[in-house]
Amino acid sequence: MNPAKFKAPFLTKEAIEAIANQIRGQYKSAQKIPIDILGFAEFDLGLEFDFAPIQQLKQDAFLYPDLTGIWFDKWAFKEPSQQHRLRFSAAHELGHLFLHKDIYGAVNFKTVKQWVAFINAIPAVEYYWIEKHADEFAGRFLIPTKILADALDEAVNDAESEGIFSQGSDGVMDYCCRALHGDFGVSRQAMETRIRKSEFWPHAKVAKLNT
Repeated sequence: MNPAKFKAPFLTKEAIEAIANQIRGQYKSAQKIPIDILGFAEFDLGLEFDFAPIQQLKQDAFLYPDLTGIWFDKWAFKEPSQQHRLRFSAAHELGHLFLHKDIYGAVNFKTVKQWVAFINAIPAVEYYWIEKHADEFAGRFLIPTKILADALDEAVNDAESEGIFSQGSDGVMDYCCRALHGDFGVSRQAMETRIRKSEFWPHAKVAKLNT
């Protein structure tokens, strides 16, 4: 495949969510929150894990081009404070596995350096879209929409009863993220991004704060 001619597929958020829900429905291990994403990848999907110094490339993980495994930076497993980031990175790579299988299957690289060189040669806008797809998949896979809706309702109600509404919508958002991110095994930042991009924000109660 000529990287200069690379084109990202057209995928809507709704299509990505449908794929995430379909996969989650096929595996019992992916239906318990927080999802054990590393166990799911290794034992349910049969992916190999290997390690390479890829943080210098500003990456925590890379899916093998032949779809058989994931390269991780070894430090990602050694830093307890980075475990939420590691989980999201793994889910992101699974996004490439499920959304971009045809793309990855069309290349044949054996080393991280070869793969990185190919990625760097892809038009920036096309690379942006496949990364956006993978992030969208990771967020919707790790934080299922229906479960998020119920959890957010509960968190907003708690925020109201504890007087957090006096801090405005941003204060309520911060409260909800702090309350929920650990339940889903993601960072506060990932939780905030998922909530703000969902149809549930601004929450009906929170919207009234701005009127």
